[in-house]
Amino acid sequence: MKKLISGLLVLSALAIQTPVVHAQPAESGNMQANEGTSQQQRIDLNSATVEQLITLPGVGQSKAKAIIKYREEVGPFLEVAQLTQVKGIGEKMLNKIEGYVQVK
Repeated sequence: MKKLISGLLVLSALAIQTPVVHAQPAESGNMQANEGTSQQQRIDLNSATVEQLITLPGVGQSKAKAIIKYREEVGPFLEVAQLTQVKGIGEKMLNKIEGYVQVK
């Protein structure tokens, strides 16, 4: 039952964010305007909830909790690349999600 509810939450979150994520690459006309827009739509690693983090590609419940645990134990993220210090996140995973997150 928990997996079903978690799955539905993920699908709902993805359904809400999918049009925004797919709309950005299609617009290649004005790169500077798009950069400002994409910055606003990225998830802030220092304030994100588990629900927000699980919307990232390849991030499930356990990785989302690991990100929050790292943030609570070590302190706020100073840069996105610091995610590789979180258990279960390597360079490959970082490459998948770095375009969807930011550090404020």
